[in-house]
Amino acid sequence: MAGKNRGDFSVDLDRIEEGIAVLLAPGGHRWHLPESFLPEGAREGMTLKVSMSTDPAATAAGIERIRRLRERLEGR
Repeated sequence: MAGKNRGDFSVDLDRIEEGIAVLLAPGGHRWHLPESFLPEGAREGMTLKVSMSTDPAATAAGIERIRRLRERLEGR
Protein backbone atom coordinates (compact mmCIF):
# COMPACT_ATOMS: atom_id res chain seq x y z
CA MET A 1 0.00 0.00 0.00
CA ALA A 2 2.48 2.59 -1.06
CA GLY A 3 1.48 6.14 -0.15
CA LYS A 4 -1.30 5.07 2.22
CA ASN A 5 -1.51 4.84 5.98
CA ARG A 6 -2.14 1.31 7.17
CA GLY A 7 -5.50 2.32 8.70
CA ASP A 8 -6.77 4.04 5.53
CA PHE A 9 -8.96 2.33 2.94
CA SER A 10 -11.94 3.06 0.72
CA VAL A 11 -15.56 1.92 0.74
CA ASP A 12 -18.30 2.44 -1.82
CA LEU A 13 -21.63 3.92 -0.77
CA ASP A 14 -24.02 1.45 -2.39
CA ARG A 15 -27.30 2.89 -1.18
CA ILE A 16 -29.19 4.59 1.63
CA GLU A 17 -32.39 2.92 2.81
CA GLU A 18 -34.59 4.32 5.57
CA GLY A 19 -31.68 6.26 7.08
CA ILE A 20 -29.21 3.36 6.89
CA ALA A 21 -26.16 3.62 4.63
CA VAL A 22 -25.02 0.39 2.98
CA LEU A 23 -21.27 0.53 2.36
CA LEU A 24 -19.33 -2.01 0.32
CA ALA A 25 -16.03 -2.57 2.08
CA PRO A 26 -12.89 -4.44 0.99
CA GLY A 27 -13.21 -8.20 0.86
CA GLY A 28 -16.87 -8.06 -0.15
CA HIS A 29 -18.05 -7.06 3.33
CA ARG A 30 -21.09 -4.84 3.79
CA TRP A 31 -21.34 -2.26 6.52
CA HIS A 32 -24.66 -0.87 7.66
CA LEU A 33 -24.31 2.49 9.38
CA PRO A 34 -26.70 5.29 10.29
CA GLU A 35 -26.79 7.84 7.49
CA SER A 36 -25.75 10.47 10.08
CA PHE A 37 -22.27 8.86 10.16
CA LEU A 38 -21.66 9.84 6.52
CA PRO A 39 -19.71 12.97 5.64
CA GLU A 40 -21.74 15.94 4.46
CA GLY A 41 -22.56 15.70 0.77
CA ALA A 42 -22.09 11.91 0.52
CA ARG A 43 -24.35 10.38 -2.11
CA GLU A 44 -25.04 6.88 -3.44
CA GLY A 45 -22.30 5.71 -5.81
CA MET A 46 -19.54 7.73 -4.15
CA THR A 47 -16.30 6.24 -2.87
CA LEU A 48 -15.50 7.26 0.68
CA LYS A 49 -12.13 7.19 2.41
CA VAL A 50 -12.12 5.53 5.83
CA SER A 51 -9.37 6.13 8.36
CA MET A 52 -8.96 4.05 11.51
CA SER A 53 -6.67 4.60 14.44
CA THR A 54 -6.38 3.37 17.99
CA ASP A 55 -7.67 5.38 20.93
CA PRO A 56 -5.34 4.69 23.89
CA ALA A 57 -7.28 6.92 26.33
CA ALA A 58 -10.63 5.24 25.57
CA THR A 59 -8.99 1.81 25.76
CA ALA A 60 -7.49 2.57 29.18
CA ALA A 61 -10.84 3.91 30.43
CA GLY A 62 -12.61 0.75 29.25
CA ILE A 63 -10.06 -1.50 30.93
CA GLU A 64 -10.46 0.45 34.18
CA ARG A 65 -14.27 0.31 33.97
CA ILE A 66 -14.14 -3.50 33.56
CA ARG A 67 -11.63 -3.83 36.43
CA ARG A 68 -13.94 -1.90 38.79
CA LEU A 69 -16.95 -3.98 37.70
CA ARG A 70 -15.06 -7.21 38.34
CA GLU A 71 -14.06 -6.01 41.80
CA ARG A 72 -17.70 -5.23 42.62
CA LEU A 73 -18.90 -8.59 41.29
CA GLU A 74 -16.20 -10.57 43.10
CA GLY A 75 -17.03 -8.75 46.32
CA ARG A 76 -20.58 -10.14 46.40
